[in-house]
Amino acid sequence: MAGNGGIIGPPNTVSNGCAACGTAPGVWQMNTVYSYVKNSDWVYNFAAVDYLVVAGGGGGGTVRGGGGGAGGYQASGYGPSPLRGSTLTVRQGTFPVVVGAGGAGMIWNPATAGVKGSNSSFSTITSTGGGFGAGRQHSASYIAAGPGGSGGGGGVCSPICGAAGTPGQGSAGGNAASGQDGGGGGGVLAVGGNAKGRGGGDGGAGAPNAISGNATFYGGGGGGGDQNTPNQGAGGAGGGGAGGVSPGQAGTPGTANTGGGGGGGSDDCSPTSAGNGGTGGPGVVVLRSSTSFTTDSACAPVNFNGTDYIGTFKASTNINLGTANPFTAFDYLVVGGGGAGGYKKGGGGGAGGFRTSFPGGTKLYLGPGPNTIQVGAGGTTSCSTPAENASGEPSVVGLITAAGGGGGGTGPGPLSPPVGAGAGHPGGSGGGVSDQRTNPGHRGVGNEPPVSPPQGNPGGNGMDFPPSSGGGGGGASCAGQSSPPDTGGAGGAGTANSISGSPVTYAGGGGGGGVPGANPGAGGSGGGGAGNASGGAGTAGTVNTGGGGGGGASPGCGGGGGAGGSGIVILRIATACAPGCLAAAPGTNTIATDGSDKVITFTVDGTLTV
Repeated sequence: MAGNGGIIGPPNTVSNGCAACGTAPGVWQMNTVYSYVKNSDWVYNFAAVDYLVVAGGGGGGTVRGGGGGAGGYQASGYGPSPLRGSTLTVRQGTFPVVVGAGGAGMIWNPATAGVKGSNSSFSTITSTGGGFGAGRQHSASYIAAGPGGSGGGGGVCSPICGAAGTPGQGSAGGNAASGQDGGGGGGVLAVGGNAKGRGGGDGGAGAPNAISGNATFYGGGGGGGDQNTPNQGAGGAGGGGAGGVSPGQAGTPGTANTGGGGGGGSDDCSPTSAGNGGTGGPGVVVLRSSTSFTTDSACAPVNFNGTDYIGTFKASTNINLGTANPFTAFDYLVVGGGGAGGYKKGGGGGAGGFRTSFPGGTKLYLGPGPNTIQVGAGGTTSCSTPAENASGEPSVVGLITAAGGGGGGTGPGPLSPPVGAGAGHPGGSGGGVSDQRTNPGHRGVGNEPPVSPPQGNPGGNGMDFPPSSGGGGGGASCAGQSSPPDTGGAGGAGTANSISGSPVTYAGGGGGGGVPGANPGAGGSGGGGAGNASGGAGTAGTVNTGGGGGGGASPGCGGGGGAGGSGIVILRIATACAPGCLAAAPGTNTIATDGSDKVITFTVDGTLTV
């Protein structure tokens, strides 16, 4: 017995230098076990882990500075094939996950250099922080762009060349135009744009990745700073910040948890003040595995889709791989906030996205403890509010996101959408087009971002000859109607659902507005607001239906478009399967009983404790 190191039985032996080559049955001497554990050569459980690791974006430069480079991007899949690595095999246990911060933008006065983004890492994968944009500081020399995951853009008053990116993680920054404007920061998929001569270079495009369940762009470069045109560089898709425009406008920061580069600041080479560079966006790490895991932070929530556990790390913390994480299945109805109608013979607002598992679909899984529920607000617009703000907000629970509805198109004027006067906006369902836009390309696109089954439909076209009117906003069941002669387009119909215990119709599109003499478009069933053709505002979408707002009348602003209706989230679970601690907060959200099921209804943002 003494020869077995405290364990009874004949000792096992080791072959080929490993602890039974992947298995350890039978009886082992305690000192032998200790020796192998100490040398990390014992038999462990392993897990296959897919990953997305994005570093922090670089800060933008100043004095028509270069845009910051995007943080380095590495992924095992779910994105473009040129950037796909291999799934990791990771020993189960507790390990650190590091999320890189965005680099600070360059400051003109007091002179402060721009900063490279910080690295993000998990296991053997480390993505490099984005490079800072070139620029000039007060009473200081010019500073060249810095390399990184993607390189920073060149600056007009500094060496004009953009910096290099890291192969396999990002692209180089764009070049400045001598004496003109800054270059765009590099993005994951594209080199930063060169300055346009009289305009900053655009940030390079980032890459889409659907590891979290929804296709999202990461790693866009920051736009170059501009002087007076205004024609600053746009931020690259994936969170890149736009460049600044004179006088003294700072670059826009990169979007948080995308790794987007900060925009370059504005102004010329000898100002008394200058716009500072925008800060780079912090990075993100997303891990996905069929093996359960938990994390040590609320900033790294874990979701479950019925097959895989998906953790989104927005700040550095630990992953506990192999730790049980019990989830509870719910049926769901999630409707985003409706888009507002446009004004000035405006198009109807698109309905909020409509997503449901009831009856008979794939359920939603929520983890133990408090789960955040977001109920999307409806879009709003008025005579003094840019039409770009007219889209509704998304509703979110777990891995399910229903997009906000697209705002309706607004008649020609300084506050018209940048995609063309009168164009409808994309969303869960798209906004209708105002008058003067019969091109199908101007209809607000529905089911944006794309999900399956589709969450909505496009808006309708407007009518561009007297009496002119706007098209209807899209609804959950069908597209918005294009304007017939003398009449605004009707909003697309919504969809009925009985998850609450009785049939209710949600997500109808808003009707189009018109000029006096036209007939206003009817709102779609499911809370869509009617348009107006009598000089007033469109009717608002119904609260907690996600209905689109009706288009406003003309002449003039006509009082604005109708506001979109707020969204709603409803969950349903068999009472026998419901945890005893199930609770909804705040008190305006309710838990009711319908037959043998519990029905949880969220009409405002809140939490569900499971």
